[in-house]
Amino acid sequence: AEDALEAAARTWQEVQARVFQCSAAEKSALDALREAEALKSRFDKADAYDFFFRICIRFTTRWPERPPSNVRFQCVIHHALTDDEGCMPDPFFRTLPKEDGKYTLSGVVEAVHLFLLDPLTSWGVPIGAAPTKFQQQMLVQSGMNEQRLHTIRKYSKRVRHPELFESPPRWREEWFHPAFWAAAQSNSPAAWRALLTEHLPGEVFSFPIWTEDFCKTFVEEIFNFYDSGLPARRPNSMNNYGIILNEIGLEPMIDELQRMLQPLGELLWPGPGNMWDGHHCFIVRYREKEDLGLDMHTDDSDVTFNICLGLDFDGAGLQFCGLMGASNHRKHTHTYKHVKGTCVCHLGRKRHGADDISTGERLNLILWNHSSTYRQSAEYNDPPYEREEGPPDQVCVSYTHDRDYGLFKEYPKGKEKFEGRGWCPPRPYEYTGFKPDTDKVVLS
Repeated sequence: AEDALEAAARTWQEVQARVFQCSAAEKSALDALREAEALKSRFDKADAYDFFFRICIRFTTRWPERPPSNVRFQCVIHHALTDDEGCMPDPFFRTLPKEDGKYTLSGVVEAVHLFLLDPLTSWGVPIGAAPTKFQQQMLVQSGMNEQRLHTIRKYSKRVRHPELFESPPRWREEWFHPAFWAAAQSNSPAAWRALLTEHLPGEVFSFPIWTEDFCKTFVEEIFNFYDSGLPARRPNSMNNYGIILNEIGLEPMIDELQRMLQPLGELLWPGPGNMWDGHHCFIVRYREKEDLGLDMHTDDSDVTFNICLGLDFDGAGLQFCGLMGASNHRKHTHTYKHVKGTCVCHLGRKRHGADDISTGERLNLILWNHSSTYRQSAEYNDPPYEREEGPPDQVCVSYTHDRDYGLFKEYPKGKEKFEGRGWCPPRPYEYTGFKPDTDKVVLS
């Protein structure tokens, strides 16, 4: 009898275990279903992309028998399915509709619209069938875009200078330095050349662009945004107190400013200065107890414009070294002193850095111009690289990038973690006698 009772108890325990397993599996399946439904509900709303977007469509001579060669967002967008340049992925082109065997412009635009509403469904892929990690990334990116639009809409109700946010944008003549306005109206190479001061032959130029009154207006708007308490994405990992202008509603104005500056790019740097179709525009701020200066670096930019807005400051010179890949990449070439209302411009691959500010406060508007056409060229994708001509000048070393920084300077307080993380100079382009500042290599 005891044996029978023990056997019955074991059987009951086994049954309980199986019931528990089935309940757990059912709960897991129900949780997955609820999660998929929640995701689908989020995507159905499409609030994150309920906005005006500017797109660039490129065609080949085989259009309309063949689809466009490229479709990209020519504006800020956070989306899990576009690449870093805002270009559409291959499935977009494979599923484009045809009319009578040919592609149509209206069909392409409608496909972009469906992409913003629900890309996977428009490609015949149910949202629940996508991998969980992919669904999560879709939500992360759409959440970033939704937050951006929320900030823009909320700030639009409390802007200080509404004329900066007009649609369509309109730059006033009285905002510009008379010499710049005259050159822009003439739009001749001679007029643009007469405007420029050449600091380094073919490499660094400056010109007056805005009046002091307009600089004051722009600074007031920036501080008004700071005072709003609204969230602001920082320009990059090197600047902790700036703001991205394209994220607060000023993207249309910057689009128009870029259009006005395009002739200068074409004149000074054919190739990287041609056919700009994207930009990253932001404010950098330097003052005591915040960011004081900026480590040596190159920009993720084809051509950079840097406009000083003021305020009152001492120090903060802009140090220039050589071009990326040149034998003098880390040799000092020029020190530029900022002047309120004046713009300095250079290629993005020009190494430069900002000295620490001594007193006061400095704000600058930085405009990184991008050309997707140039970025498809061999010059951009396979640039030449020369062996360094000798040890770097001390002013040109970077704690962020250089393998030998510690031989020329002490790592700044709090930046010791960069030791062993540098890549420059790359092997085998080191100067004769090169030694790294440490034997350890830290993988990022």
